[in-house]
Amino acid sequence: MNFDRTIEPPLKAIEKINLLPVKKISFSNGLLAHIINAGDQDVIKIELVFKAGRMHENAKGVAAAVSQLLRDGTKQHTSKEISEAFDFYGASISTQAFIDTSSVTLYTLNKHLSKLLPLLKEVLTDAIFPQKELETYIQNNKQKLLVNLEKVEFLAQRKFNASLYGENHPIGYTTNEKDLDNLNIDLLKQFYSSRLQPQYSTAIISGRVSDEALQLIEEYFGKDLIADKKIETLSTEIYPLSGNDFYEFKPDTVQSAIRIGKRFINRHHPDYQKVKVMNMIFGGYFGSRLMSNLREDKGYCYGVYSSAASFLNDGYLCIAAEVNADSTVDAIAQIKKELNILCNEKVTAEELMLVKNYIMGTILSDTDGPFNVSEIVKGLVVYDLELSEFQKGIAEMMDTTSNDILEIANKYFIPSTMINVIAGKKQ
Repeated sequence: MNFDRTIEPPLKAIEKINLLPVKKISFSNGLLAHIINAGDQDVIKIELVFKAGRMHENAKGVAAAVSQLLRDGTKQHTSKEISEAFDFYGASISTQAFIDTSSVTLYTLNKHLSKLLPLLKEVLTDAIFPQKELETYIQNNKQKLLVNLEKVEFLAQRKFNASLYGENHPIGYTTNEKDLDNLNIDLLKQFYSSRLQPQYSTAIISGRVSDEALQLIEEYFGKDLIADKKIETLSTEIYPLSGNDFYEFKPDTVQSAIRIGKRFINRHHPDYQKVKVMNMIFGGYFGSRLMSNLREDKGYCYGVYSSAASFLNDGYLCIAAEVNADSTVDAIAQIKKELNILCNEKVTAEELMLVKNYIMGTILSDTDGPFNVSEIVKGLVVYDLELSEFQKGIAEMMDTTSNDILEIANKYFIPSTMINVIAGKKQ
């Protein structure tokens, strides 16, 4: 068949996006599991999501340290032996720590599941956090900190978070040398034993999920019950820094890092989906107004973005850019100019439709395959939301009007309500 490649194919709007079927089950010990059984390859992904993030720490830096050191030794196996075992079977295990949660993820072929689940359980129930590994972790992170302190984007984000929440709040603090030196085995074990036990997690299992696989998962993770242990956590009181303008002076830099924003609504707020549409127009993708102004028109930067960071009980709006140092003052002026336009002029029907189509295309990509769907399910689980919220959120975004955008902008995007942070040389 011959195609005339000079003729564009017809465009068709994405009218509806359906998730792959998600089944919810509960094992005998109360472990809740979300199952996405789909895909052609005999691969399975098992992710355990724990309420074990920064918000639950007993000391600064503990959640990240426990997550990083989890695989570095048990009573039966060394760090090297654990790594070699997963590598031998062509599997991968990863750990991550966030503000509200931590997670442990295993990818493997189903035929190796019976060999790897015992080791995964061992990591999650019998980690010992060897002193030598902790010392290496501390030293490596001190070196990373020294490198980051030379970067204006790190300095700006550190000041931005501290300005909104205070330097001791889990969202506001940045781990420093003192925090690293204060880490010890006892702190890590306390956090681990009280927060990272399998029955305190939610499981998200995706890929080719057979009955045999579920039986194995239940055998190792769905039966044991361990007494609940409680530890004191850090204070989550918010003590923002006084003022609206903050500077981190760093002479002889060719770029300045800009952060403009405020504490903000999170995913539970009824305006959240409409805000997502408005923010996409403003600075949420490569074709946004901010990008068109500061990058395409002025040539001040490679990229500028606006994002709404959402946590379980909080959130913030952050407009971020690294610009030519000599253009810092005007770059900020241009950002505020775009904010004012958003608050005073209706978005055209054409621009709104373009952004809605972009959003739908992104969501369509994000729902392609069981592993991608597992990430969507995890996003709902973290916020204690039902699966129905996925379709509800899409509908709310697609129903957003130009009048909604104008109203939302005047409600949340007024420049005078935001703080301004600059890291770089004096202007």
